[in-house]
Amino acid sequence: MFDIQVTIKWVTDVLKDPGSAASDYKQSAPPWKQSFVQITLPVYVAGSVFGYILALISGGSFLSSGVGLGLLLFNLLWSLGWTFVIAFIFDYLAGMFDGRRNFDAAYAIVALAIIPAALGTGLGPLPWIGWVISLAASIYSLMLAYRFIPVFLEVPTDARVKHFAISIVAALLVNIVVTVSLGSSFAPAILNSYSDRLGDTTTDLGGLERQVGFAEQAAGDTYDPPSDGKLSEHQVERYTEVLKKTGLLRERLTTRFEDIDEDNVSFADLFGGVNDVVRISTAEMEVVKTAGENWAEHLWVRNQIEVARVQRDISDAVKHNYELFQEFRDGIERYD
Repeated sequence: MFDIQVTIKWVTDVLKDPGSAASDYKQSAPPWKQSFVQITLPVYVAGSVFGYILALISGGSFLSSGVGLGLLLFNLLWSLGWTFVIAFIFDYLAGMFDGRRNFDAAYAIVALAIIPAALGTGLGPLPWIGWVISLAASIYSLMLAYRFIPVFLEVPTDARVKHFAISIVAALLVNIVVTVSLGSSFAPAILNSYSDRLGDTTTDLGGLERQVGFAEQAAGDTYDPPSDGKLSEHQVERYTEVLKKTGLLRERLTTRFEDIDEDNVSFADLFGGVNDVVRISTAEMEVVKTAGENWAEHLWVRNQIEVARVQRDISDAVKHNYELFQEFRDGIERYD
């Protein structure tokens, strides 16, 4: 049952002393439904409604996209649903890093850590300083999540950075995919909101804007393949070169990420690690787009090569493509 006094207590405790609040909340061991109803839902509703009203009064914008009731409701539903995605990722990856899997505990992390970010949304429409407050609140929420993970999911110290960085990257990538796939009037607004905020912050976070930009460019690429389905030698040669450059980029980023000192990690290191994992995950797209080439064509070439590797000679096109694959086989198999 919802109790506003309990909500106020946990919000106040997290803002005043997050470490003690996390320990106390863990002791109470609430199920995820209680965390959602008692903390996540009221905090997000309060932040969104306050931000909407403030935007109307001040003449500012809500989420960098003007003021509209439809946007308010969409953002609220989006944000609430997203808390479950993040909790699932935290929980699932905890098991991979020798932590304790428990969805109730994972959702508790999100419910407590998200408080500053949700409240910061309400101050976003303030002229001049609103975006700074909102951004600072979001960064603080990330810091709280990092602190709470070992408390609730018992991820070992030597795996905390990797677990957190990969979790955040997984959430970002799913977010980008879902946003681009929406194809609605809301999608550009959300992407622009993320890009504007990331672009105005430090270089530690600015790298994420770059990857979002690649995703937006790639989503707009189209390609009309030849009717005969045959690859050209140039396409396969270029595909092989992309795989080589992608492999080298991933090797460099992986080495840098693995060299992070878990015992003396700073939040600059933490966000740098997040950037590196994002780039590792999107390295192939980055190589294609920084060369000014067509991502849709690249994907078509990849698919034709894979079909040829499996089927070999079921048609003239496949036989032709398989012969090209054989010509570049060493380069492709070394890095794919």
